[in-house]
Amino acid sequence: MVNLTLSNFALLGSLVVVFSFAVLWLIGVFGSGLNRAKVSAQPFTPSNSFLFRDNSLIDHDAQSLILPEAGREDESDWQRMRRWLGFRFSDLPDSLDDLTGDLTLASNNVVPGGRLDLAPGKTLVRLTLAQDRPPDSANLHETMRHLHLLEGHSDALLAAPIPVWISDDANRVIWENDASKALSDDHKEQMTHALGRPPVSGEPVSMRVSLENPGETSDLWYDLRATNTAKGVVHYALDITRIIRAETIQREFVQTLTKTFANLTTGLVVFDRNSSLALFNPALLDLTSLAPEYLSARPSLISFFDTLRDRQVMPEPKNYASWRSQINDMVKTAADGLYQEVWSLPTGQTYRVTGRPHPDGAVAFLFEDISVEILATRRHRMQMDLRQTVMDQLNEGVAVLSSENTLMFCNKTLSALLGIDPDVSFAEITLQDILKACHSRYPDAGLWAEIEEKITRKSLSAPIVDTVGRPGGDGATCRVVSLGGGLTMICLAQIATEFSSTTPADMT
Repeated sequence: MVNLTLSNFALLGSLVVVFSFAVLWLIGVFGSGLNRAKVSAQPFTPSNSFLFRDNSLIDHDAQSLILPEAGREDESDWQRMRRWLGFRFSDLPDSLDDLTGDLTLASNNVVPGGRLDLAPGKTLVRLTLAQDRPPDSANLHETMRHLHLLEGHSDALLAAPIPVWISDDANRVIWENDASKALSDDHKEQMTHALGRPPVSGEPVSMRVSLENPGETSDLWYDLRATNTAKGVVHYALDITRIIRAETIQREFVQTLTKTFANLTTGLVVFDRNSSLALFNPALLDLTSLAPEYLSARPSLISFFDTLRDRQVMPEPKNYASWRSQINDMVKTAADGLYQEVWSLPTGQTYRVTGRPHPDGAVAFLFEDISVEILATRRHRMQMDLRQTVMDQLNEGVAVLSSENTLMFCNKTLSALLGIDPDVSFAEITLQDILKACHSRYPDAGLWAEIEEKITRKSLSAPIVDTVGRPGGDGATCRVVSLGGGLTMICLAQIATEFSSTTPADMT
């Protein structure tokens, strides 16, 4: 008897296995040839099988299987498979552990003719995906054409500059574009929490959401829009941080202007492009005595000025029929930045009203009470007229020169002596013109040259007093005095002749 070692048993077993496979191959070849007609007569039903153990895919016979990427770390293979099949087969269990028996599902109208069989075993679950009625070439081509279009749309959506993501009923993200991936999960969670309950289908929800921005002084702001669809809740998040900051700056600027306007003594009223009152300050109430309730009601521009007329806060128009056309002309003039008038009111007050153009077609009117200014101007004018009258009554001719050595004013006596009249002269009368007239009336080349030199050089430290005149003719006493500040006064007093000095008794 031949002794068989362990290696001999192994070699013998291998030969038996090889021989068995060879026999099975021959049976398959000849069997397929004998039953070829029978097989070709049966309908062809393509199918693929998938084996799961504990919701994990352990084997399949699909040549190409691309499951969706895991939305989170704890997402199982079955949940990914469920998302892969969900658009055609509804009522898929959340977990394979929920299966109590065989389950067969038919596909919906997206791609009809499909069937999905789930057969749970002791430790494994077999899933069989079959297509009873495979699409013909035209339907397949149409499907491929739609896929081609969807790829382009998908690329555009993935590259969109705003975050877009889709979440399921449990607020888990099942799809998102590149901008959403760049957004932190914490920020997406904050937006979902701010949104609250998912929106009702067909009723999108929009809201502004403020997000904490660590390391920055201001928060991030997003304009969030959520829409409930059959595929899940679609979120669109538009970054409006710059807009919010601009609105904040504008609001703070308006508040600053409002506080500034509130402290102005000048009345301010602004009408928008629709000619409705948009802004006024408290000084306007004091100047016009209009009620705050009336101004807060935003009256029209015509109504505003009509009310001013009724309260005698503006001059009464001579022709009331043309009143409104005058107001319209005033507004047009103000829009060009040219309107300015002085209103003398029956109460004795005087207002300066200025119209200024405003952005976007609006018009702003400024009301200034210049009653004190007008009164001071009138008083100053009265004082000047009184002084001029008093000086004209003097027997001594007086002329005052400015720091530029030009004539500021003179009295009538000096005009009569020298034959000059500043009121009828177009050009300014200079020091040289006055001294030339003095020399012509009272010749004295040395004195007038000395006066010109000292006044020109500003070296008139002491008054100059001297007598001038022709020998045997009339003469005058000349007095030159510095008034300070570069001003100089020249006085000429006519010296009485012997005839003119005779008393009235002698003349009789």
